[in-house]
Amino acid sequence: MNATDLESPLRLRRAPVATPVVFTVLGIAAVAYIVGPIIALGLRVPWGRFVEIAARAETREMLIITLAAAAQATVIAVALGVGLAVWLHNLRRGASIVRLLVYVPLAMPPVVAGLALTAAFGRRGLLAPILDALGIQFAFDFSGVVLAHIFVALPFVVVAVDTALRQIDGEILASARGIGLTQWQILGKITAPMTAPAILTGAALAFARSLGEFGTTITFAGSMPGITRTMPLGIYLEREVSTENAYVLSAILIALAIVSLAVAGLPTLVRKTPRQRARELGCLDSARLRELTAPDSAAAVTVSHGDHTTVFPAGTISAIIGENGAGKTTLMNIIAGRVRADVTVDAGGGRVVMLTQRPGLPPTTTALGAVAMVVGREKAAQMLDAAGLADVADARVPTLSGGQAAQVALVRALAARPAVLILDEPLAAVDVASAARWRRFLHATAHDRTTLMVTHNALDVAGLSSFAAVLEGGQVVTAGPTDTLLRTPPTPFVAGLAGLGMLHVTVTSTDEVVCAGTRLRVDTDGLPEGAAALATFRPTAANIVDSDDGLAGKVIAVTATTLADATASVDLGAGVVDVPIDAATADALTPGMSVRCHIPASELKVYAAAS
Repeated sequence: MNATDLESPLRLRRAPVATPVVFTVLGIAAVAYIVGPIIALGLRVPWGRFVEIAARAETREMLIITLAAAAQATVIAVALGVGLAVWLHNLRRGASIVRLLVYVPLAMPPVVAGLALTAAFGRRGLLAPILDALGIQFAFDFSGVVLAHIFVALPFVVVAVDTALRQIDGEILASARGIGLTQWQILGKITAPMTAPAILTGAALAFARSLGEFGTTITFAGSMPGITRTMPLGIYLEREVSTENAYVLSAILIALAIVSLAVAGLPTLVRKTPRQRARELGCLDSARLRELTAPDSAAAVTVSHGDHTTVFPAGTISAIIGENGAGKTTLMNIIAGRVRADVTVDAGGGRVVMLTQRPGLPPTTTALGAVAMVVGREKAAQMLDAAGLADVADARVPTLSGGQAAQVALVRALAARPAVLILDEPLAAVDVASAARWRRFLHATAHDRTTLMVTHNALDVAGLSSFAAVLEGGQVVTAGPTDTLLRTPPTPFVAGLAGLGMLHVTVTSTDEVVCAGTRLRVDTDGLPEGAAALATFRPTAANIVDSDDGLAGKVIAVTATTLADATASVDLGAGVVDVPIDAATADALTPGMSVRCHIPASELKVYAAAS
């Protein structure tokens, strides 16, 4: 294979997976059980008389009634079913109960369903006075057939569409709302294309079910020739007169059902998997992209919870930092309006757009189409070109790599010109070179908008942000200028980001602190006696020693960093220290072993602990 071979599109196929023999046998048995009776019926059909029986006036009459009722019932069932499924998808409480009720017609015996309809819409039904006043009569009327078919067919549409809606990535819809699309635009541009196959499948299943409906129809609408007698009713009556006629009518009905189901599966059969091909990313034109995406103004973000208020300055990049599970993403979701909590957020009335690690691009469109939902195709093309993504503009979203999708999503977020841009580690999937270009762009445009950036990357914190907020347990424990927090880290996590070790100490005098029971001579920077303080140091200054000098601790873990070096994590009681060690020392240490760790006093920097 040469270089040109790699540039040609690749047709990828899923690797085969071996199926256990027991499931293969069961599967074949199930197919045989389904297909066998149909084949047996086909062998009984008098094919020599098929045209004669099919051409009878009675057959044509029943066929017209059946098709007309099925078609009308399907149209109404699709309209009602799609509406119910969308409502269910947005229903916060009681959705499970409503879904259970939708399944009731599927579990209900057809005759019972007919009796239920009679009790509601019959001549002596619950709604009879209203129907009589309107001159509407369902018994022995074609409209009664349609009503009966809707009752049994509607659940198929609801289940198909509801299942499809529940499979849509919530980030896709949340992202669409964030960039400013209205609910109707989301339904038309995103939800409808993504659920179209399910709607078609539900319609086909509803049509096929309507074709075969018998019990509900005869119980509710009756079996009047030329008015309410459908094919299933005719087959039932023909069994008593001519078995051959019944078999021919059955064959016609099966053929119609197969055709309707085949039409539903046609989009899947003709759908082609887009071919993957290598796409070259261009240079990012920061000045041009800045001009195309600059918002009118930036807005400060004020977050209040109880007596605590945090203000993220306008026109700056603020880093949101903390350990996993600290509540960073939850706070960003609250600020973006995606979730509600007992928190007051004031973003100055400006647009807030949130971009997460999941791009949230609609899979039914292209990269250009995704951005064009915000600004139109012409400007979207200009933005992608300025971002160096012109070559992926025509690529379908599912064919984009993780890094390409992340960059397209970032352009899409910028296209909305938000006053507040929330970035929740959106560059995690982007390659190093592309991420560096985007960091330069964000740095150059920092004053254009207010950016809240969730990150664990020390370079992002130190190089991009001028303000930082530290979260623990879902609360902002401290916030302030980034350089100040990195010089005097308030938590061990921030100290780790700054490349420092941290110990909790207590001031005993102007030149002494106590650390886990050990007195250390160190400058306390004028802190009062008895004050709780923190001491930071360079981890490379710490050493494990054989003498009694130093702080007593226990080895937690030993981690190899290179073939010749390792790091020992030592719990000193006042904090965990990662001590650089050589391979020989690493071999001698085991978790739980007691050791002594020496940290030169000159390396310790003592400052007040955050209250």
